[in-house]
Amino acid sequence: MFSIFNQPTPLYANQKKYILRYFLVGCFVAFFLIFFQPFKTDRASFPYKNLFLSGYGFITFLALTFSFHLLPLFFKSLFREEEWVLWKQILLGLFALSLSFVGCYFYLQLSLGRQPTLKGFFYFYSMVLPIALFPVLIFSLLDYIYQLKQNQQFAQNLNQHISPKSTTLTTIHFKDENGKADFSLPLDELFFIKAANNYVEINYLEADKMKKRLLRNSIKNIDQQLAYPAIKRCHRSYLVNMDKVGKITGNAQGYKIHFPFSAEFVVPVSRSKGKELLTLLKGTT
Repeated sequence: MFSIFNQPTPLYANQKKYILRYFLVGCFVAFFLIFFQPFKTDRASFPYKNLFLSGYGFITFLALTFSFHLLPLFFKSLFREEEWVLWKQILLGLFALSLSFVGCYFYLQLSLGRQPTLKGFFYFYSMVLPIALFPVLIFSLLDYIYQLKQNQQFAQNLNQHISPKSTTLTTIHFKDENGKADFSLPLDELFFIKAANNYVEINYLEADKMKKRLLRNSIKNIDQQLAYPAIKRCHRSYLVNMDKVGKITGNAQGYKIHFPFSAEFVVPVSRSKGKELLTLLKGTT
């Protein structure tokens, strides 16, 4: 049962469109407080009360934006999507809420002219945490299940358009970052190319054995060099020879390309590239 928390899940970070989501959450918090007035706020009467309650929504927006958008920018080594799993997403959500609670507590105390205390904060935190804990857990699980089902269904659609490709005698010529020819091989032997710091790792089949060749260049430059319809950028760090694809599977993060000769080699596909692959596969069937 608990294995689900170790399953890959999307890392919604570094994308400006998600800031709108955080803004809407902040608006919901403001609306909830104004409409229902929990925590004895219904007994309070003072000027600009609704504006004051809206401030909690604004603090929530800031906490979510910092946690989900800025933290991944500052600590990129901790926020790697290929290593992102469901329990990390839940933990990040709880951190964002805790940060919001800290801001809301100080906002309340300073607005009332009171001195913030550690005891007062823990009392405040103990009241609001149980209310927020359940929604974080449920929404994280529901989002994971939704993304998983969507991507699995789309992967099945992709697999329907995979068919054997005829052999070609085309030879690929790879060049290093200085534009000098450094390596050549038949297109039929190339399977995928992976970014490796200042190099690219060329993975190809020779004499029924997978081999690797490092070439000093960027994946972007190699993508521009290889103007072959079958070679597609499926991920920011990968190029793949679509003629060699055996099947495509889906998980909550996106898709995985598998090759027929070995289960060891798997290439990730970005969620944004899924529709491009479907168009390509439809055009070659």
